[in-house]
Amino acid sequence: MDSERVDGFGILALAFLLFLGFQIFTDQNVPQPALAMDEANLVTADSFIIQTPEPIDYSVIGQPYEDYHLTQGPHGFSYGHSAIDISAGEGAEILSPIYGTVTANYTDELGNPTLILENEVWQLSLMHGDYIVNPGDSVSMGQSIGYESNLGNTIDMLGRSCRGRKCGYHTHLNIYDKRIGTNINPLDVLQP
Repeated sequence: MDSERVDGFGILALAFLLFLGFQIFTDQNVPQPALAMDEANLVTADSFIIQTPEPIDYSVIGQPYEDYHLTQGPHGFSYGHSAIDISAGEGAEILSPIYGTVTANYTDELGNPTLILENEVWQLSLMHGDYIVNPGDSVSMGQSIGYESNLGNTIDMLGRSCRGRKCGYHTHLNIYDKRIGTNINPLDVLQP
């Protein structure tokens, strides 16, 4: 017998003994297929295909709801936004539009719950929701981040405050493009 053949059989014998020891250790009575004892059936590292995940495209912005309608076009220029208001209805699940990190979750001076999501390309501000993520959390696109509400400074169709009333449910969405250093119209970048 040549030394390569002995080594190959030695490895198979060791693998078989380890297999039997594992079966005894786990006390499983599940029938297992017999191990082949020839070199043609040896599993090598070349037999395994290692799949790496697709790289994340941080420039893509997804939908913050599965289904929604626009309730107000670009507005907020007087306070540094170019935001839109969108609504899917009271309590609708809000989804992260980007892969990124939660950098802030606070209530502003007008009582508006404000959530800030960021990555290398975007900074998104969302307002009025009941948010369930916290600063430092990583978020994936499409992950639940909260629920639509009317918290803060929301108004009805006649311009009356919705505080304490069932009206004004929406998300105020502002998108800042870090590459050009300015707020942009969210309607230009939201994926259909």
